[in-house]
Amino acid sequence: HLPSDDEWKELEMALGMSQAEADDEFWRGTNEGSKLAGNTILWLGGSLQNDAEFGTSGFTALPGGNRRLNGYFTYVGYDGYWWSATEYGTISAWRRRLGYDHSSVHRYDNDKGNGFSVRCLRD
Repeated sequence: HLPSDDEWKELEMALGMSQAEADDEFWRGTNEGSKLAGNTILWLGGSLQNDAEFGTSGFTALPGGNRRLNGYFTYVGYDGYWWSATEYGTISAWRRRLGYDHSSVHRYDNDKGNGFSVRCLRD
């Protein structure tokens, strides 16, 4: 299943984020994003892959960018975006973002018409 916002927070806290940080929005934590990312050759060089704990979580998040509402793909190689199953109002849902220039994790809501990657959890 697609993880809920709370299931994302559970993963982030297992990697070292506090509950208060996990509940916050925007860039949160310290290097949890670096831990989630993997495959250095695909990421543009920056803070994310320069962290000593890059790729240690076993998740291997990749910089797939996103598909915008207008159908254009952006940020491939720079950022990765992942949906949660938790809606935020009628037209948006919570998502996570990793960026090449941040070792932390970005949490915010986005319009559900955007195309983001998904993380699947085994039931």
